[in-house]
Amino acid sequence: MTVKPIFFHVDLDAFFASVEQFDNPDYRGKPVIVGGDASSRGVVSTCSYEARRYGVHSAMPMARAVALCPQAIFLHGRMHRYSEKSREVMRILSDFSPSVQQISIDEAFLDMSGTERLFGKPEDVAKKLKKRVQDETGLTVSVGVAANRYIAKISSGLSKPDGLVIVSSGEEESFMKKLRLKDVWGVGEKTRTRLEESGLSTVTAIHDCSESLLRGILGEAGGSFLYTVVRGIDPGICTSASASRSISSEYTFPTDLTDIETMETTILDLSSDLMYRLLDEGYSSRTVHIKIRYGDFTTVSIQETSDRNILDTGDLFSRAKNLFNKKYNRFQPIRLIGIGIYNLTEKPIPEQIDLFADKPSGNQRKVEEAIHALTKKRGKKMVTRARLIEGHGGEKD
Repeated sequence: MTVKPIFFHVDLDAFFASVEQFDNPDYRGKPVIVGGDASSRGVVSTCSYEARRYGVHSAMPMARAVALCPQAIFLHGRMHRYSEKSREVMRILSDFSPSVQQISIDEAFLDMSGTERLFGKPEDVAKKLKKRVQDETGLTVSVGVAANRYIAKISSGLSKPDGLVIVSSGEEESFMKKLRLKDVWGVGEKTRTRLEESGLSTVTAIHDCSESLLRGILGEAGGSFLYTVVRGIDPGICTSASASRSISSEYTFPTDLTDIETMETTILDLSSDLMYRLLDEGYSSRTVHIKIRYGDFTTVSIQETSDRNILDTGDLFSRAKNLFNKKYNRFQPIRLIGIGIYNLTEKPIPEQIDLFADKPSGNQRKVEEAIHALTKKRGKKMVTRARLIEGHGGEKD
């Protein structure tokens, strides 16, 4: 019997701000903005739905957020706390599916194919999942259900917060044709402008175009991507995790990015999150993977395995930044940056001793492990990298 594919995309609602409101009841019902310093180049990481009513959104310069909503509660991020709450949610998700693909700190795909006899109908399972997350963590999630990951991802964002949208198998194409162009995941502001200038302002109008015409407007990669997705077909950019054991995290920028400083801060923030997860789960690795998606939808990646283990956040950041610099075409704006740590092992990989090293190998990791242990014990992070206090818009809405 053929198993019908079913995927859930689970997305935590206004995650960073929701955690702050959960931890501090005085913040509930009030505009909360998490991000950097308004007096510098800080930006909004995320904001509560109360703040969004004033026009505030993630990746907005903090100075602009202050002007729009001066009465808001402004907070610097607490990545250690967000990581803790993220793990609570991911543990719950693992009870619903043997295949959970966490793609960032606040979202994951669940492959629910073939689980209906075990758990029940997808709608009922999604409702149970949402209730468990809220009951056990105090947070809400929005869930999209569909026969492919791309449609599930779009669906989860259509009825936020605390939403549930189900697209039945066979209805993917009609579902896409009913969307507003701005709801098509992967189509940013610049792409929409280019399409509208070409007389294509609706998904239906784009659907009626030939692939060659779309390629002429958006380029080879962009045109093929759009031709594929408006037909409800997964373009393959949300592929399943590598067969080898891995952890990864990525961030999609609201607008195509050219600022190298923001890119590097994003890489540092992703490195900090991944290193925390690596230590918490007791893994070691020598393999770092970087993914870059440009504004024209072209996606490139690079991977490198070293002869020594990843020691700490600084070490991971250095490796990831070097790989990024090797692969990044500085003449193209970036839409997405992702980092992965591959080929995980539960036991430390034996190190080759460097007789001429300035410091014994592993000292940095021991320091970070000690900090991590204190963080878990005391419930708050003991050390924060100064660069991360500035924020970078590193959480998806």
